[in-house]
Amino acid sequence: MDNKAKIERLIANVNRMRDNSQEMRQWKNIPLAKECVEILRAIDDPEETPMGKALACEAVIQQLPEYDVPRLVLNILQYKLELIQQSDEQDPSKYPTAEEVQQDIRRLQDYIDVEHVGNEEFRQKYQRHLKSAPVERTPLWEEVYYEVERECDRRLGDTPRGMGFCFAYWSTLRQVLAERGILWQSPSELNPRVMFD
Repeated sequence: MDNKAKIERLIANVNRMRDNSQEMRQWKNIPLAKECVEILRAIDDPEETPMGKALACEAVIQQLPEYDVPRLVLNILQYKLELIQQSDEQDPSKYPTAEEVQQDIRRLQDYIDVEHVGNEEFRQKYQRHLKSAPVERTPLWEEVYYEVERECDRRLGDTPRGMGFCFAYWSTLRQVLAERGILWQSPSELNPRVMFD
């Protein structure tokens, strides 16, 4: 595939990712994101600047459920940081800075460091108000996430994804995870004083 075809494929993937996000199916973006990064690494056109590639990485990251696939997002952030550090374009009013990306990297590293950073500590440090199930921070969660979400999507079919959908989704998610031997609690169970719709 030549550079032009790679760039066209990259743009098509990002557009598909945006469509998936609009449909509340960000899980579908995981393989597309991996392909986007492969394409970015393979583009060897001097007109495609490191900062341009870093911005493309950001477009990909924005379409991922970062706390469900934090290790994937970390890999993309680390690549984005390399690109920014290679770039001559360093205008903080226009472009992300290395420091901003490093902060995102540290946040996700803390998120997956379940041995040293507990849920409560993480929530306080990063101003996250809702409690989440501890399993969501583990490698196991990320390993099964795509398949579990695909199965939930199949079971939920054309269920409208509007108000109240979260309860049908959480019930289905709990069941699919339990079938894999994974115990999970929904946000409504962990945050009983919070109203969800």
